[in-house]
Amino acid sequence: MSYLAIGAVTKALAELLTKKLNHPALMGGTTFRVTTLPPDDDRVTDDNGINLFLYKVSESPFTKNIDWHGDRVTPSNGKPPLSLTLSYMMTAYAKKTGGTSQDDITTQQLLGNAMAILHENPVLNDVHDSEFDADLDTQLASELRNSFHKIKVSLLPISMEEFSKIWTGFSKAYRLSVAYEVSLVEIGPLAPAVPPSSVVQQMGVQLGPGPMPSIAAIEPASGPAGAQISIRGADFQLAGIPTKVVIGDLELADSDLLLLSPNEIRVRIPEAPTRGPQLAIVVVVGSTASAPATYTIAPWIDSIVPLRGITGIPLTIPFQVSTGSTVSVEIDGQAVTSTIDALRTSVQAVVPQAIASNGPKTIVLLLNGARSNARLFEVLPLIQTVNVATQPTPALTTITLTGERLNGQDANVLAGGILIKTGANANAAQLVAKVNRVLAPNLPVSAVIDGRESNVIPPRLDSIDPAQGAPGDQVTLTGAGFSGRIVSVNFGATALAIGAQPFSSRMKITVPSGLAAGAFLVKVTIDGRDTNARSFQVTS
Repeated sequence: MSYLAIGAVTKALAELLTKKLNHPALMGGTTFRVTTLPPDDDRVTDDNGINLFLYKVSESPFTKNIDWHGDRVTPSNGKPPLSLTLSYMMTAYAKKTGGTSQDDITTQQLLGNAMAILHENPVLNDVHDSEFDADLDTQLASELRNSFHKIKVSLLPISMEEFSKIWTGFSKAYRLSVAYEVSLVEIGPLAPAVPPSSVVQQMGVQLGPGPMPSIAAIEPASGPAGAQISIRGADFQLAGIPTKVVIGDLELADSDLLLLSPNEIRVRIPEAPTRGPQLAIVVVVGSTASAPATYTIAPWIDSIVPLRGITGIPLTIPFQVSTGSTVSVEIDGQAVTSTIDALRTSVQAVVPQAIASNGPKTIVLLLNGARSNARLFEVLPLIQTVNVATQPTPALTTITLTGERLNGQDANVLAGGILIKTGANANAAQLVAKVNRVLAPNLPVSAVIDGRESNVIPPRLDSIDPAQGAPGDQVTLTGAGFSGRIVSVNFGATALAIGAQPFSSRMKITVPSGLAAGAFLVKVTIDGRDTNARSFQVTS
């Protein structure tokens, strides 16, 4: 790591919290912000959210006198690194609202949400889901991934006295806060080590370590994910000493190897490595490790867009396809029809509607028959109709949802921010929830199945940006529940067909040609369901 690592860790923590706060939306469809400011900065109270303040950087005593081992791209230079532990104070804030004295309830809910996120994701390098993917440079810097040390987050016991000193130093009243310790941040030496002076030669006998495993070649050195390779070299097998092979982050024991001999090991490359396309391969015999060799996965896909959604929507794989190459796509083991965009920079496919369960599904691209690494697309439940029935005495509201993949061990209905628990549900097409109170019939409703939230009914159009434009201009619609298989945007009586829409909260469209200047009511229709209407001014 370089001296940029401290800021990279803070950025990664903020990104993790930003992506995962209020998922599932137990506090309504609100997006909370995450700041990394000192507590006395007035900007921290501008909106509801979490502030993550780095209040202490300390040197780790455990690695102070140990030479730097380098990382996956930079060799060791024999000098000790600067090994750091970062201490953060996390505080929740809520804007003051008129007529209430219970704003702190929101801060307590937010703080609990943020603590649960860090508890569920204690190792940043190991988080790979639809909201935060440690393989993406925009979420976890490459130098943090390249380090042999993972970034681990743990709750730090801290006394009220120490909290008081921090808040008093900023001349601010104490607010409910928690502290976290993040380690290990190892900053490599800036300059190469000075070689030691020569020593006087003298006779002597010295006992040294046994043979060290060494890799001479990887055959083949590149190829598809899941391929079988041979590792050739020496001293791979010693009597009574176990041998293991480390491929990227995957550790293979003796029993996982296809062949083990003193000069050759055969293994299978993982199909879904967490990083790449270059995979470091190390042979470890006992406690002695070889120098790393490299296998390059080709083809390699960095990402998919989107990372989550319903079935029947388009999926894009950014990938440069050379002229003359043939490309196909597999989703959850099924071969699906794929197309290449005009610039040959991406491949599109549709998530099969036949997928019957929620959760992560593998996405694999095949280039001229060679399989890429697998990426994961998270399938979400879908609701298609909502029926709300109420009775006043005794107070009871029954909400019946129909849709797809509504079965699960923990099925819930979220109605107007109220989570109604139903327990296990075996019916994939229907979910019934009851609550002993009278709810309004037009509340926004979604299903939350095993922690995965469906689309929202009724869908909602919040804004059009900009609010005016000429035919041919591009505008952005924001709201909720846009994702669907047949989507259109209506400018008054003029319908603009979108087709299948993958994104639930944002959509970019082009103002239809032929519209006369004037005000139009705009609404979105998703699989036959209309949003509310917003005014848009068409200019000439």
